[in-house]
Amino acid sequence: MIKAKKLCKSYANDGVQNHVLRNIDMEIKEGEFTVVMGPSGSGKSTLLYCLSVMDKATSGSLYYGGKSLDKLSDSEMAQMRRREFGFVFQQIHLVMDLTLFENIAVPGYLTMKAKASHKRANDLLTQLGLDGLGKRLPTQVSGGQAQRAAVARALVNSPKVLFADEPTGSLNSQAGKDILDLLTSLNQEGQTVVMVTHDIKAASRAHRLLYLKDGVIGDEMILPRYDAAQTVGREAQVISWLTSLGW
Repeated sequence: MIKAKKLCKSYANDGVQNHVLRNIDMEIKEGEFTVVMGPSGSGKSTLLYCLSVMDKATSGSLYYGGKSLDKLSDSEMAQMRRREFGFVFQQIHLVMDLTLFENIAVPGYLTMKAKASHKRANDLLTQLGLDGLGKRLPTQVSGGQAQRAAVARALVNSPKVLFADEPTGSLNSQAGKDILDLLTSLNQEGQTVVMVTHDIKAASRAHRLLYLKDGVIGDEMILPRYDAAQTVGREAQVISWLTSLGW
């Protein structure tokens, strides 16, 4: 679905170029659950933002569905994000003056009629275990429920790819597990997921792990489809792999 060739990203800081991503070659396949790991400052979030056209690479090429995205204007990038991609962040970023239902439905107005967006929002509230909470404000629900609403908002336009940047980072262990169970369930239904995380439990949900260090993909690990009965052994595999890479 997504292919990067020699992707580079750098920023100027006091006249000095800071090279965050260096000649990244990678692909995201349809239906895959891909996790990017690596030390702090390795470029994980920057890679996520470049792959999702939230940010433009400095050089290199990016393709989606076989079509080059390199010459998209800012407005074309925004349209692609609305149509094709969904985003979940560590900070929930819900609008505090809107109800959960409104937070989910409003982004849908950009791609469909209000009636269709309202139906989609209600369906997602049910699907994501938020039945009966649609009229509540974000401050009137738990952190885990608010993050579920943020996932619903990301799904309202039926994105082909769901990007998640540390989606469990601000949650307690049970709420974090609930979100991981939700992302795993969505993936098992066919949703393509690309996630950045530091968390071993989160990483163990992946089919494919990429290890990023100093802006370069150093290694990757392929895992079978997630099976909750094999969680402990799976996490041990991930830890062993990371340890071998100097994690």
